[in-house]
Parts: sequence; C-alpha cells; structure tokens
Amino acid sequence: MDIKIREDEIKLAKERTIEFDKIKTFNKFPCKNNYIGLLGEIVFNRYLTENKIEHEWIEFVKKGYKSPDFIINGKTFDLKTTKSSVMWFQKPIYDVYIYAQVNDDIDILTIHGWVTKESLLKMIESDELEIVTRKEFNRTDYIIRPEKMVSHWFNIILGVD
Repeated sequence: MDIKIREDEIKLAKERTIEFDKIKTFNKFPCKNNYIGLLGEIVFNRYLTENKIEHEWIEFVKKGYKSPDFIINGKTFDLKTTKSSVMWFQKPIYDVYIYAQVNDDIDILTIHGWVTKESLLKMIESDELEIVTRKEFNRTDYIIRPEKMVSHWFNIILGVD
C-alpha cells in the first residue's frame, strides 16, 4: 500500500525532530535522516484519520520509550519507518509492528507488512533473523525481511473491509 507524502508533513517532521533533538538527553546513534520515523507516523496518522479508522496516535515526544506509536482496537502498534528494504527492530514489546518504507524522493510511504510481537519473539528464539550488534552504542537490532511479514494487513489487523 502506498500513501502520498505531503510537503507540509515533511516540513513538520523536520521541525519537530529539530525541537526534540534540542531537549533529548540520549542519542541512539548518529543519523542524518532521523526525521523519517516521525514522518511515517504523521503520514500514517493522516491515513487512518482520512479513512475514519478509530485510533490513538501517541505523538512523537512520548512519555518514555515504552509508549507505542498507535493504539488501534485496543492493540499497541509500533510503526517502523525507514529508507531500508528491511525492518529493523529491538526486542519486541508492542502487539504489532508495521514496516513502512520511504522512497528516495521522500514522496511515497509504502506499507510493506506487519508482524505480531509473538511471531517476532519466535523468530528471534529460532535464530531466523539477522542480528546486528553495535557495541559502541550497547545496542542489538534484529532485521526482518518483508517476505516474513503479513502483507494483506488492514482487513486483518485493523478490522477494516
């Protein structure tokens, strides 16, 4: 599924990221396009709103790192937006993870699929996923490819026909 990105959404994501960078006390690691995650949330929130899908967006400056991005039908969602062709994540704590990709022109957000926390935990346990360790940042990430995700997701996970 492709969602058109608006110029005002890019501007807003960049502005809010600059504001947040001024007050945050911890950098995960250096990143030139760290506004992409927020941009995904802004665009996805608009999509849900325009399609009258009842949801709560837990906006960018959260009450802590344990807050999900969205709550839909009582389930917690983490939207992972990247320019990468795979989804990167750390130990799963939310009910559902959605993989979104921004194209090189940053004008289209493509939703590639979703996967549950339980499925991710099983894949981690069975060594099905690639692991990337960044010792200098004391961080371990997992990588999942879209083929291992559910691609027909709205009608299943959101209850939308």
